[in-house]
Amino acid sequence: MPRSVQPQTLGREITISGHGLHGNRPCTVRLVPVEAPTGLRFVHLPTGTELPVKAALAGDLVLSTTLVKDGVRLQTIEHLLSALMGLEIEHLRIEVDAEELPILDGSAGPWVEAILEAGVATLEGRRRFLRITRPVEVRQGNRWIRVSPFDGLRLRYTIDFPVPALGRQSRELSLTPEKYRRELGGARTFCLAQEIEAMRARGLALGGSLDNAVVFGNEGPLNESLRFEDEAVRHKMLDLVGDLALLGAPMLGLVEAHAAGHALHVGLTQAILADPSCWEWTEEAVPANVRFFFQSSQSPVAQPA
Repeated sequence: MPRSVQPQTLGREITISGHGLHGNRPCTVRLVPVEAPTGLRFVHLPTGTELPVKAALAGDLVLSTTLVKDGVRLQTIEHLLSALMGLEIEHLRIEVDAEELPILDGSAGPWVEAILEAGVATLEGRRRFLRITRPVEVRQGNRWIRVSPFDGLRLRYTIDFPVPALGRQSRELSLTPEKYRRELGGARTFCLAQEIEAMRARGLALGGSLDNAVVFGNEGPLNESLRFEDEAVRHKMLDLVGDLALLGAPMLGLVEAHAAGHALHVGLTQAILADPSCWEWTEEAVPANVRFFFQSSQSPVAQPA
């Protein structure tokens, strides 16, 4: 899929059903193409409440990203938003009949497959990007996330868990639709086996299983296999792509994160939007015939696609 310079929506409607990871309740989602650039907007069908994907509406961020408006909550929206932003679908009406989106297989993969099958439709005008012009950083103790100027969207992420089977993982890439589909979209959500009882006591992860999450024990993953050797850090990057949708537009910048999560991801979007001096609007993007190839701890090398 080439990088688009025009706004994009879906080529046709998509309907997907499943159950929520945390509440374990059924939910059906309908993705409806729009005829003009509107951004991404959820509609909670039982109440008719419309929730635009904006940082100002971000609410509960414990183990997922949630939008809250007029007493209505939409939880675990990050995987769908990640698939849409990763594939450059930035204008869509998203109809939901419950308060938590389906977890499906724990990754953005099923959303990606459905989007690719439906295809895209271009809208009038040109895509508008939020270009970072100076660094912004958010910290919580030894956990942090920052963004700096960069001609494209480049992600550098490190996780560090006190469990030998998981441990420290780092990954870096410059995001394109092709790289998103190949390297991030299929990475599943994960947790530590020792955390499950406490999460369920808080009413979380009630719909979790080895079919929709990677569970790490002391000796390694309890699942039969991993999709990637570093699947955990790839999933964190998947989450980050989805949470950046709260900016309301695709971003051009280098995002670096250390032991971050939804709260810091969303905190970064809020810090960016709160300071207009650190960004500007532009219709310019990295040329479609240029891709950046990365290896861990190395500088980027630009090559023709």
